[in-house]
Amino acid sequence: MNSKLLQESFEEKKDTFKAYIAKIKQTMPRDIYAICNSTLISNPYNTEFPKKYFLGEKLKSSNKIFLFLKSTFKFYLRTLYSFFSYIVALVLFKIIYKKKVDLNKGALYLDVFFLIGNINREGVFVENYFSKIYPILDDKKKDYIFLPRLYSIGKNPFKIVKFLKIINSDERKFLFEFELLTFLDIFRIFALIVNYPFKTLRLLQESQLNADILFNNELLKDIGNQQFDVFSRYIYGKNIAKREEIKVIYSWSEFQVIERTFNFAIRTYNNTITLNGCQFFLNYETYLNAYIDDTDELLKTAYHRLLVNGNYYMNRESNIKYDKGVSLRYMQLFDYIPKYSCRNVLLLGSYIEKDTKYMIECVKGFEHIQFKNHPAMAIGRIDDLFTANIELTDDNIYNLFEDAEIVISTASGTSVEAVACGLSVIIIASKDNLTANPLVEYGKGKIWDIAFSIDEVKIVYSKLLEFRKDHSKKVKSISEWYKDNFFIEPTKENILKAFELI
Repeated sequence: MNSKLLQESFEEKKDTFKAYIAKIKQTMPRDIYAICNSTLISNPYNTEFPKKYFLGEKLKSSNKIFLFLKSTFKFYLRTLYSFFSYIVALVLFKIIYKKKVDLNKGALYLDVFFLIGNINREGVFVENYFSKIYPILDDKKKDYIFLPRLYSIGKNPFKIVKFLKIINSDERKFLFEFELLTFLDIFRIFALIVNYPFKTLRLLQESQLNADILFNNELLKDIGNQQFDVFSRYIYGKNIAKREEIKVIYSWSEFQVIERTFNFAIRTYNNTITLNGCQFFLNYETYLNAYIDDTDELLKTAYHRLLVNGNYYMNRESNIKYDKGVSLRYMQLFDYIPKYSCRNVLLLGSYIEKDTKYMIECVKGFEHIQFKNHPAMAIGRIDDLFTANIELTDDNIYNLFEDAEIVISTASGTSVEAVACGLSVIIIASKDNLTANPLVEYGKGKIWDIAFSIDEVKIVYSKLLEFRKDHSKKVKSISEWYKDNFFIEPTKENILKAFELI
């Protein structure tokens, strides 16, 4: 695969692709089966349709019956295993969980991932998505209740045992989906699973245009990749919609399928709950699923209000209400004072294993490399690639910035942090997918650039350092533009405004 051609094609055809998806969404059935379809959601890491569309891959009509049966078998195998794991987790929950929560209309309800593995390792409840707001809410005596998304229970339901013991001893308030689940709901989830593959067939396109042939092929393949929790979250949303006490929900939003089905359920069965989506992260243009448009509003999967990480992400032409959020994850950026010693090449890992491995291969010709692994990547999966010139570090990235001559990264929002701190950045293009690059055209070739092959890395490295040497004021100006446009300082006042507490 030619990474450069794929990137150029993406730039050229991205609007056409979005229009193609929007057209199907406007005419499809408006029910849970269509809402949760992963081919239409177009996350390039869950479906190959975007990549194949932009590559212009040519396919002959495949044997649809065989592909459907194969994908359906895979789907039932995976989701029924998860379904029975869910039942086990439910039983364990009923036995172990001892807390009861009194719901009230004045509380903020926080819909957020609970990383069960991390919580179990720490031995205490830790939530890092909204962590900076809790002291402020406590100071304001504002009640808040978690609506947990339990991450990783499907593979091993027995993880919930230690987790619930930790939660039982925590003073905060939680409303788990298991508390609202009825016996009838279990059968509803099972029925959703049984029906899903057959309902997906309604989305097949009839024409013989290449885009439609590609779409149909991936639509059938993607049946096998659908996740169980899209159905359980839909039922959870329906049960939340029945609770008159719940008025305001703030959701951590990557606008994945589980968020869409949750929103769809609430907006279908309740018109008094206000849904606030919180995109307090650095987005990627190629994360096609994360952007919310007017079609999503029409389908009742969008939020009533979307809070974003910086001015750049404000879409003022949309019918969806956009507001400034706060950069809760990036507080240190606003206190950072540059102290560059220019001693090391700083290599920042991604949560995408293939891209991280390829990036390590690309820097074998450099000396004095510091590598910081992504927290979602198990270091044991990549440590066989490290050579003597690579030093592994767990140090804070802002400490690492002080010794960095240049930053090399792939699929990581820290690239924008580095640029906003005044560092030059090389993005390593993905070898086998769309490149997840959080930087934008502004400053390209000056403070940052992209390398499409191992041979290009050294060339881009020399070019960026040469520009920095000759145009230091311009580099500083670009850096300040990124800081001003991609981040909002998480001051107490800004947090109170974002969560409408002033």
